[in-house]
Amino acid sequence: MLGLLELQHAFAAGLRGAPHDADAWAASDRVPAEARLSLYRINARTVFEQALAATYAVVRERVGDDYFRQLVHFYRRAHPSRSGDLHEVGRRFPEFLSSHLAGTPYSWLAELAALEWAVAEAGVAPDAAVASLRSLSGVPPAAVAGVRLRLVPSLRLLSASVPVLTVWRANQGDSARPVVDLDAGPEFVQVHRSAAGVQLRGAQAAEFAFVIAIARGESIEAAIDESGLPVDRLAPVLRDLFEDEAVAEVVAPAAAPMPSQGCTGHPT
Repeated sequence: MLGLLELQHAFAAGLRGAPHDADAWAASDRVPAEARLSLYRINARTVFEQALAATYAVVRERVGDDYFRQLVHFYRRAHPSRSGDLHEVGRRFPEFLSSHLAGTPYSWLAELAALEWAVAEAGVAPDAAVASLRSLSGVPPAAVAGVRLRLVPSLRLLSASVPVLTVWRANQGDSARPVVDLDAGPEFVQVHRSAAGVQLRGAQAAEFAFVIAIARGESIEAAIDESGLPVDRLAPVLRDLFEDEAVAEVVAPAAAPMPSQGCTGHPT
């Protein structure tokens, strides 16, 4: 008789279509062992495909159901589910598409999938308190350059060589899909979750580089120097970060104590 661990391995192998001896552990007087296993196999494949389709709805829309089903088949063979959390099913899909579609006209879909994964990740990231713009206005002007901003855990920053945000937006809702020029150049996208849900914002290259530096823990002054952000763009970029509820905390230099008010939490 098979032990529990051996039985689990044999059952998993059977679900994946690997060689197995179902008769040894799925015997039935009325239904053949292989037929019983087939029911589980179909169910596992369907759940896997549905989970992937829910996360990568725009990729699916772009390639069509039949081709998406083919991609799911090859992806599942390469990266079978190893978690009871269906969210984890899609974690390696962008990586898979990058390899599977390399050198084809569809290679850009890997970057679109990376954006959709960022949206999915933002949706399940931990909650955080949100700092208001008043928190920054309370810092003495001479000390603002040394301020650091701790951004919310849900923030994801994505750069793509093709206009993935434009494609993503064009495929929302039920209206007619406008044609997107894939040669329009790169796009830089900030994704995070606010009280209103997951938000996506496009950014210029220097603005994006500034936010990356801030997210890495650089001061405002260092982030400006590193990104090349024009000084006249600083105020609008900071305002957007606060109004988008992307800032969790304002960390002022030690010599500039922060006011006690200005932070609010939000439900997500």
